[in-house]
Amino acid sequence: MIQSIRLNEIIVEYDKEKTSDAYINEINIKEDCPCGDCHFFVDVILKIDLEIFRFLKSIGTDLEKNLKNEPTGVWCIRDDDNDFVFFQQVYLIKGILSSNSSNHYEKEELGLKIDAEFINKDDNIIVDLKVGKVNLV
Repeated sequence: MIQSIRLNEIIVEYDKEKTSDAYINEINIKEDCPCGDCHFFVDVILKIDLEIFRFLKSIGTDLEKNLKNEPTGVWCIRDDDNDFVFFQQVYLIKGILSSNSSNHYEKEELGLKIDAEFINKDDNIIVDLKVGKVNLV
C-alpha cells in the first residue's frame, strides 16, 4: 500500500511492507563486517535519537542492515579517543519522491550535522546518509 510522508521539504511516496521485505534477506552490518566501525555504528550511533533515524525506521528501513550493493559496511570514522566523528551509510526505500519534493535533507541535531541525499532510481529511493560532528571553531 502506497503511503506518503514528509520530512521537511522531502515528500516520499513509499510502500512500508515492500521496504521492510527488501531488508529481510540483507545481511546485518555486524555480521557483514568484522571491523570495529560497523559494531560501533550499531552499538553506539544507532542509539542516538535522530529525526532521520526515526523517519527511516517508520517507513520500513532496517538501519542495522547493509544493502547488497554496499557490501563493505558502514563507513565510520572515530578519533584517537575512539569517539565518533563521521559516518556514511546507504539505505533503500521502496517508492518514489513526490514530483514537488526536495531531494536534500540537512539538519543540525544533538551536536551532529546530518546530510542526506534522496535519489530516485527506478521504483526505489536511495538515501545517501552522512552524519558528522559539528565543528566548533
